[in-house]
This record gives sequence, structure tokens and C-alpha cells, in this order.
Amino acid sequence: MPITTLIEKIPVRRMSHFVIGYMILAFGWWSYHLWHQNDLLFQSEKALIEARFTRKNQGINLTEMYATAEYKKVERSWEKSRRMVIAEGLFFTACLIFGLWVINRSANREVTLARQRRNFLLSITHELKSPIASLRLVLETLFKRELSREQIEKLCKGGLKDAARLQTLVEDLLLAARLEDNWNPLPEPVDLRALARDAVAGLQVRYPQTSIRINLPEHFPPVQADKSGLTAIVQNLLENAVKYSPEGAPVEISAEKKDGRLQLRVADLGRGIPDHEKQAVFEKFYRLGNEETRQATGTGLGLYIVNQVVKAHGGTIHILDNKPQGTIFLVEL
Repeated sequence: MPITTLIEKIPVRRMSHFVIGYMILAFGWWSYHLWHQNDLLFQSEKALIEARFTRKNQGINLTEMYATAEYKKVERSWEKSRRMVIAEGLFFTACLIFGLWVINRSANREVTLARQRRNFLLSITHELKSPIASLRLVLETLFKRELSREQIEKLCKGGLKDAARLQTLVEDLLLAARLEDNWNPLPEPVDLRALARDAVAGLQVRYPQTSIRINLPEHFPPVQADKSGLTAIVQNLLENAVKYSPEGAPVEISAEKKDGRLQLRVADLGRGIPDHEKQAVFEKFYRLGNEETRQATGTGLGLYIVNQVVKAHGGTIHILDNKPQGTIFLVEL
């Protein structure tokens, strides 16, 4: 087997740790060697000076020798070499620590990206497979059977529901791609109350058992924001609240103007989000729980889109705990 193939099979992190370990041992040996050689050189030069200051039958006058410029020069050179070895050791150690941090960060990033790709493939496969299979069943049924008007209408409503689900998925994918390409919002006056009503109507078609309350004043002032971006925020936050709430549990959307800024809240009575995952949920393709066992549909793009749109508007988003249970998403624009 070629050596390159063997090297490729070794995990990157293990190989990097081996290389760094070898470098530490090698540098430690050379540091010791330099330190020892510096001491030997100093002792040799000191012995030469002592030989010149040794008097016959009288020994050496150390006080006189230590006061000479020659000895002081040798001593300074010895101390300078020691300081140089120490400084280089500290610098090399700092470089190794920084290198380890960079390697671990890169490795963790690769692991995260691999997990995100895996989650995306699993979720997108499920999200595409289910509505496509349903649409195919509807078309085959219409083609092969003689149905009453009522049955046809029922099948068509189901097909339209699946088509709307596919359209939402495609729009989320396209918007996510646009957001990565320095998307800039185009602010305009937006009727938030009407926008929320449309979003709720769309969700009630897909989730008939849901209960969403719109808590907005009758004459709420227009919001200056990108209409498509604000629509994505409202739709994704409401859908996220509905999907992760018990069936029939109420979801509430409310808003107010405070210090010239919009404060939009979406509250649910679901299971809530653990503190250690409150930032992770805004990552692309991230979803709570295990991808194979979770029952809620979705691609993990909703909250990522919300976060990116909010940032593009110069706003902030916070996740708060609802009482007695559930989650509150607070958006400030």
C-alpha cells in the first residue's frame, strides 16, 4: 500500500498531535543541549581566565579576576545566552499553544460542518420525500379512480397543502443562499398586523389543530423593514413555536414600539430550549434532539434565517424562558 494512502487514513487530529508531541520533545532536547553547551563554554572561558590569573605558589586571586573587564564580558555573554534560550523556549511554547488552539478549532469546525451536512441531508430527504410521495398518490388516485366531487376536493386540498410545504422549503433554501451572499434589506412601511394574519392563515392550513393568538393593537403603526425579511421572521418563528408545542397548545405573537424600535415576541408553551443550546439553534441546519428520532419536521434553516435577517436589519434576537414552561423569542428591530 502506498505511503500516501496510509497517511491519508490517519485522522488529522491524531497526526497533528503526533507532530506537535515530536516537536515538543525535539525542542526540549535542543534547549537542554544549548543550555548545557552554553555552560560548558562559560566554564572553558572561565578556566582560561583563571589560568592567566594564577600565580606560582600563591593560587588565584578571584577578587582581582572577577573585577576584570574580560571576565565580566564572558559572564555577560553567558547570561545573555541563557536569557536567549529561555526567551526562545517561551516563544516556542506560546506558538505551540496557539497552534494547538488553531488545530482544535479547525477540527471542531470540521466536526460541526460534517454534523450540519449530515443533519441537512437527513432532514431535506424527509422534507422532500413526504410531500412528493403524497402528491404522487393524489395524482395516481385522480388518474385511476372515478371519484365524487367531494372526494376530488378533499384530495386536491391535501395536494395543495403538500405543494405549499414544498414551496416553503424551496423559498427557505433560496433565502438562506441569498443571506450568505451579503443580502441587504430594502426597508419599506409594512403592516405587521396584516402580515401576521396572513402567516397565521397559512400555518392553520398546514396545522389545523393549532391555536395562534395575535396580540396586536388594532391600529398598530407601520414597521419600517424589508417586507420579505419580516415575513420570513414571523413565519419561521410562528412555525417553530407550533412544531415544538403540544397539539392545541396556544401560541401568541405580540409586538410593541419602545424607544422607536419594534419589539416582536413569539411565545409558546412547548418543552423549551436548554440554556446550552440557546445559541446553537441559530446555526444553519441545527435542530434540537437527534435527527433520527425527532418527530417535528423541518430542515434546521428557520431560526438561522431569522437570525440572519435580524442581523441584516441591525437588530437583535433573544431566547427567553416562558413561565411556567415554553419559550419566548424576542426580536428587536
